[in-house]
Amino acid sequence: MDMYTPQFQVAPRVYKLLERITVIREQIRSSLVKVPWVPSLVRDAMARSAWGSTAIEGCTLSLEAVKGLLEGQEASGYPDRHVRMAKNCLNALTWIQKRGRAASIHEKEVFQLHRMVGEGAVDDGPVGEYRKVNVRAGLYACPAWRQVPRLTRELLVWLHGPTEELPAVFSSAILHLRFVEIHPFRDANGRVARALATWQLYRMGFDTLHIFALDEVLLENRSLYIKNLQRVQVEGEDLGGWLEFMAEAILETLEHVQKRVQALGPLGKEPMALTLRQERLLRLLRERGPLAIREIARALRVTGPGAHYALRPLLQRREDRVNTVPGFAMRRCKRSNSLGERRIRFPSIRRECSSTSKIREPS
Repeated sequence: MDMYTPQFQVAPRVYKLLERITVIREQIRSSLVKVPWVPSLVRDAMARSAWGSTAIEGCTLSLEAVKGLLEGQEASGYPDRHVRMAKNCLNALTWIQKRGRAASIHEKEVFQLHRMVGEGAVDDGPVGEYRKVNVRAGLYACPAWRQVPRLTRELLVWLHGPTEELPAVFSSAILHLRFVEIHPFRDANGRVARALATWQLYRMGFDTLHIFALDEVLLENRSLYIKNLQRVQVEGEDLGGWLEFMAEAILETLEHVQKRVQALGPLGKEPMALTLRQERLLRLLRERGPLAIREIARALRVTGPGAHYALRPLLQRREDRVNTVPGFAMRRCKRSNSLGERRIRFPSIRRECSSTSKIREPS
């Protein structure tokens, strides 16, 4: 099988953008791996990503409505199809987060992603199957339908080969563009392309914490986003311009995240270094939600006391800062037995000190 081989030249300015991206990304990472409120940023980023990607396609839900869906609330007053679009996108993002470090992306997974995104939320055509008609996307004439399977497979072969030598920003952007060019499905190609681009950033270790909402920035710059796609698709320009645009969008995304981190309040002079087990614990809570101590112990492969030992520094850190970090509150409950019972509430973790205690992400 032949392999897709993108050709491009980038301006010197793009390398400056990549340098700035690296600096801000490391600043964010170094601050977030040391504190246990990452889950609140993860949920915020997921809502913003789903809102951005679907709004680009005409979904009318507000960001607040999408955040409500993430919390299990109903979105009343909106078209049913738009609500379904947002719910599907949230489900798809959850799905790719769980597969964030997958070694490869296969054709069957592309079909699965399209089914998740498109079920009940497409205008035309089946979901999870290649199109079998020729189509246009605005001014762009997409490849003939008979070529679609081969072109998609060639793209996936490229994705698992030379991309290892490219910056994650580049490989994600090229995957995004080429998928939209091929237009494998009748509808929802843009949503799937953006999801795949995000997945590629996860796979390449660019966003290991899943806190970047690139699609929000693409929505904010929707006209430029579409214009830069058309410059390559319709006008035949070099990929360099597209890569520059996406590098700018990712830089802006990181700047948004950095501001949100700063808005969470002071972190104190002494940083808290997490062990690998504690980092695993935070990822576990982010992915699975409320867990009993016994479930945490089983997932971490430690004893019950070992699970408490991993939790204790995280809980103590929040208790120490409760009076200095805005939005934090601690309540003490009545003692209910000889050991006593204490409940601590804060945005990232809740602990009930009992045999059935639950730890959960922020609401």
